Amino acid sequence: MNKMVIGTAVFLIISSFVFASERKSMVTGEFGINYFGYETIYLTTGFLYQTEIREGMDLVGGADFGINTVTNESGEVEADFLIPLTIGIYFPFQLEKLKFGFGAGLSPCFQFTHDGEGAGFLIGPYINGSVRIKVHPVLSVFLQIQQDLLFGKPDWIYSGSRVNMGISF
Repeated sequence: MNKMVIGTAVFLIISSFVFASERKSMVTGEFGINYFGYETIYLTTGFLYQTEIREGMDLVGGADFGINTVTNESGEVEADFLIPLTIGIYFPFQLEKLKFGFGAGLSPCFQFTHDGEGAGFLIGPYINGSVRIKVHPVLSVFLQIQQDLLFGKPDWIYSGSRVNMGISF
């Protein structure tokens, strides 16, 4: 599992240097919800780095941090954590002040539950769609909906949806 995390980090760092030269890029801060396994809602915050590979195709990499709290029988609040990563391709369609697009890729995901019964490490494909509205020459706001299909122990198949909003610059 540590090799996967290190490999993912190295890929993101190298790809940002390789494609960052004269290409368009943007950084996005986001928050939203992740309806993980259609059982647990995590409140999430995260970031994305997006850089143009060629006209009409972008490379996307990022990470979210999600938290879900539960109150146990003794009244103490316990937390579960979800850390999904995003590595994929995004296809933007530009209008004057509006940009919409479609993305697909791979989402390695780490789950840590207070009772230790969580999945641990999951990985699988995702698809998403987003709308961005330019509100300033260097700033846009966006809404994104994403569908994940993850594989890993103990249930082996996890599906879920994410809804994020945020700002890009």
